[in-house]
Amino acid sequence: MMKKTLYLLGACLLLASNGAAAADSTITISGYVRDNACTVAGESKDFTVDLMNNASRQFHAVGSTTPPVPFRILLSPCGSSVTAVKVGFTGVADNDNTALLKLNTGAASAAGMGIQILNAQQAMLPLNATSASIPWTTLTPGQANTLNFYAQLMTTRIPVTAGHVNATATFTLEFL
Repeated sequence: MMKKTLYLLGACLLLASNGAAAADSTITISGYVRDNACTVAGESKDFTVDLMNNASRQFHAVGSTTPPVPFRILLSPCGSSVTAVKVGFTGVADNDNTALLKLNTGAASAAGMGIQILNAQQAMLPLNATSASIPWTTLTPGQANTLNFYAQLMTTRIPVTAGHVNATATFTLEFL
C-alpha cells in the first residue's frame, strides 16, 4: 500500500514539472436561435372557466362527474419553426384524489369534490404531471393555434357539501 502511494505522488510531481510550458487555446461557442415558440394570446392569460350550477344530488357516488365544460388556450402568434407543445396544469391537488385540483376551502365552499381537467379528446390530464409524462400536441407553424380542453367536477368523497366552487390552476407550456 505504501509503494502505491509513493508512486502516485511521484507521478503527480512529474506531471507538474512538465506543465510549466504555457500555450494559448481557443474555444468556439456556437448555437442557433429558433423561432419555435408561441405567445399566449391575451384572452388566454387569465380567465375563468364557469362550471355553472350543479345539483348536489348529481354527486351520488365517488367518481361521479358533472358534464364537461369546454375551455381553450389560444397561442398567437406562433413562430415559423414551432412544431409541437406540451401543456401541463399545476395547482394544489385534492387530498382524496391527487389527480384532481383541490377546491378552495371556506365557510361557503363546496366540499367532497375536485376539478378534473381533460384534453381535447376528453381524456383526463393528471395534475402536476412531469414533463416526461405529458404528450406533445402538434402545432401549425406561423399561425394561431387553439388548444381545446375541458373541466368538470368529480366526486372525491360522500357526502358532498353544497357551496361555492373555486380553484386555481396554472398551465405551463414547453415548445418543440
